[in-house]
Amino acid sequence: MDIDKRDYEYYKAHAKDVELDDITSSDHNANLLMMLRDGDPDWNGKFFLLNEEIDGDPDEFIVDDDDDMGWLGFFLGSSEHVVEFGMRFFPEGKDQMEAFMEGFKHNTSLREMYISTDIGRDGYESLGYMLRNNDNLGSICLHEFVIGLDSARAIASMLGHEQYISLKHLFFVQNDLSIEGLVHIVTALKKQPQLVELKVCGNNLDSDGCRALGSALDSWEGASLKYLHLCHNNIDDEGLGFLVAGMAKCNFLEALTLCGNPSITTAGLTSLSTFLLSKSCCLERLDLDQTNVDCAGAGALAAGLSSNMSLKCLCLSGNSIDDEGIDALVSCLPKCSKLEELHLSENGGISPLGMKSLSNAFQSGSNLKHLRLRDNAIDDKGLKALVEGMANCRSLTRLDLSRNNAVTAAGLQALLRAGRNSLKELELWGIRIGDDGARAIANELVGNNVLERLFFCPGFSNITSKGWSAFSRLVCDSSSVNGTYLSNHTITNIGAASSHSAPNTTRFHLFLNSNFHSSNAATLKILMHHRDIYMLPLFRWKLMFLPLVVDWFERAKQFWIAIHFMVPREQILESSDMFALHEFFSEGSEDYESRALSAVYKFVRNMPMLAIGKEEE
Repeated sequence: MDIDKRDYEYYKAHAKDVELDDITSSDHNANLLMMLRDGDPDWNGKFFLLNEEIDGDPDEFIVDDDDDMGWLGFFLGSSEHVVEFGMRFFPEGKDQMEAFMEGFKHNTSLREMYISTDIGRDGYESLGYMLRNNDNLGSICLHEFVIGLDSARAIASMLGHEQYISLKHLFFVQNDLSIEGLVHIVTALKKQPQLVELKVCGNNLDSDGCRALGSALDSWEGASLKYLHLCHNNIDDEGLGFLVAGMAKCNFLEALTLCGNPSITTAGLTSLSTFLLSKSCCLERLDLDQTNVDCAGAGALAAGLSSNMSLKCLCLSGNSIDDEGIDALVSCLPKCSKLEELHLSENGGISPLGMKSLSNAFQSGSNLKHLRLRDNAIDDKGLKALVEGMANCRSLTRLDLSRNNAVTAAGLQALLRAGRNSLKELELWGIRIGDDGARAIANELVGNNVLERLFFCPGFSNITSKGWSAFSRLVCDSSSVNGTYLSNHTITNIGAASSHSAPNTTRFHLFLNSNFHSSNAATLKILMHHRDIYMLPLFRWKLMFLPLVVDWFERAKQFWIAIHFMVPREQILESSDMFALHEFFSEGSEDYESRALSAVYKFVRNMPMLAIGKEEE
């Protein structure tokens, strides 16, 4: 649409009278403008500019030629309710951007902004105007579009103009920035010491860029930075040295992400170790995935971790750490007392010797809670070496062994037996578990009230209906009331997060485990599968158990009501393979009361004299 020169006062004067259908390309867009202008209590405060529909959400404004960008900018700028704005598309033409920004820059309610298209020099100048006047705008993300040198200079001018107190999170992701453009932008960051999170990822950051960024970090007095993400760049040893020097003043830095920088070698890691040993270091998460760490690099890191008292998570996946390197890392774990999460996936293979070193970590007082070892060619022998130290381990709650295809039922059985004291989550993606493995897992989980989540790929696992039958009996053995009571009521996931390979009844029993306390899940399963509860074993205690039976039905009623409210009856009754649950979901409250009365009647019928208070002669 052609745009006449109209200033902000023009839009303000005509806002109430303008016909929204005349300035938009569709009824949907007109309704969005009405929502901006008049407000809507049901609106989530999000607004996205697109050139085509993505999710069909009501907050998607699909731009067409007939949309007046000046009016759109005005209504966005004057809205007091929009909190999140995304721009994935904008029509070509400087006039269009000027008209849009003329109104948009006046917004004072936005908190988050995501831009995926170049808005040009004028656009970035208007963004600076908004930052100066909007005390709520705390996050700006420029992602997945090319930022040329002219735009980089405009961004640098905006960031270097003055400090924007509200701006806490600033992201540059996959912008194909030139070295010169990067240097301009990171140099301008000297004006923004209030930043809490900075992300420069996939942007060719090299030693020159690191020098400029290190200088900016060093200039920050009272730096607030907590999260620094510099993944998938061209950082080398020299660049890392510049960064380490600059981070010395970042006394609140909690997370440093350097993954995907394979030019870092032992020399760079040695520099990083000096930072880990420094008094100013308070890092809690260090991500060095895919940085070409080898045995020597692991040793250099271990030296830095030997006295570190803050690190909680260390990511070293996708490297070349061998048994010797693992042994070096493990040796420092007792001293690195707060380390809870260690990622060692995809390191070219860990032998039983390396697994034994990890096992020693559990025996030497390590506080590891989460260990990732996927795709390391681990076999049963290696797994059994690991579990030797797990028997008395109370800390390890999550273990990832995915894509270690040599692991068999024997190894899994040994693992679950050793980890039954602490392990809450086990990932086995990409392992052909088979029916034997499924039965071994199910058998070991009988009586296990700790493991909550078991993940594997049903389509790759080679588990047939026989294997799933073992899992079904695990979560609900309906052969007797006692069998149901002793079933596993703790595990909430078997297979994928929404595994349609599992029988529907099994999935429903897992649903009960997820939504009810284990004792209450057991109660519901008994009610569902044992309509006529066998009372004869209780009769030898005469009437002593009668109050307990009455109380059990009274307490169970609230869970009976809850599950009938949570699950549509038709959903169960229309499923033929959930026939075992049809009777339960067909009964009403009167039927439930009848079941309770029936249990009482059995006592009275079999012990009438006791029931009326007379002893038998």
